Amino acid sequence: MRFEISYPGGTTHEVERAGNVCVVGRDPGCDIVLNDSKCSRRHAVVEDGPEGLVIQDSGSANGIYVNDKKVEKAPLRPGDSVRLGEVTLRLLAEIGETVIVAPEDLDLAAIRGGPVERPPVSPPSPAPPGPAPPKEPPARAPVRSRLAPAREVRDARLVAGPVRPATVSLLAGLWALFVPMAVAGVLLVAARLQAGVLGWVGAAALAVAFAGLGTAMALGLRALATWARHLQIASAAVGLLICPFTLASATVLLYMTRSEVKAAFEGSSGARAGPDSAEPTFALSLVGMLVLGLALTAIAVLVL
Repeated sequence: MRFEISYPGGTTHEVERAGNVCVVGRDPGCDIVLNDSKCSRRHAVVEDGPEGLVIQDSGSANGIYVNDKKVEKAPLRPGDSVRLGEVTLRLLAEIGETVIVAPEDLDLAAIRGGPVERPPVSPPSPAPPGPAPPKEPPARAPVRSRLAPAREVRDARLVAGPVRPATVSLLAGLWALFVPMAVAGVLLVAARLQAGVLGWVGAAALAVAFAGLGTAMALGLRALATWARHLQIASAAVGLLICPFTLASATVLLYMTRSEVKAAFEGSSGARAGPDSAEPTFALSLVGMLVLGLALTAIAVLVL
């Protein structure tokens, strides 16, 4: 299976996948990973069966469109285009082996559908005595390398789209953890202050706002949405003013402004050129700074 993958920004990649089944979606475990927030985690399945290639929707949220027509299941032919979210896949024809045929091996009568008249050929004159010229080896048909498909399959996920960095996944998990902690904290403060009706209404509104912010950031970071990166930078800038978490916020700011992280959120082709050795360092530093901030906060609460 050979596909040409086109993103809305104009980036185009070519992917070749071996085997009879190919899962396409946003999940990093798919055979072809698409960097598009409108694609489902397991959006569609392409299967090579007795009748050829067939694509089937895997229960996605936005469906699949084959040649601009929404379908649940449809056959695919070379040249057909499939739209999943904002990404377009075009099926390419398979590249076969090249066979070289000598002119004397052509059956002209079979090609033209009738007898072929050949001019009479006079017998060759005898060659003068002497050493026979060396015979040239017969031309061989070029053999297609068997290593190329394996290499293309190995790199299929690299060209299909960038994979979410480990530190971004950690930030998304922290935002998801922030939701219940923020809601519980707001309600606990309202109870300790013995707030009245208006106080409880304000606390509920604040809890809903915190829950919406944390949920949106967790989902945005997991999908590598550009707006999530900008909002994370703004949140870290505000966190610099909170003394216990100043170091953690500074670590997040330093990480999110790196060119590798920016390329991953923008879906650049160079975002997966190789493993980023700085990811474990930033992830461990962020965890350490957060633990330190929580410890300082607990000490301040106990003292006050």
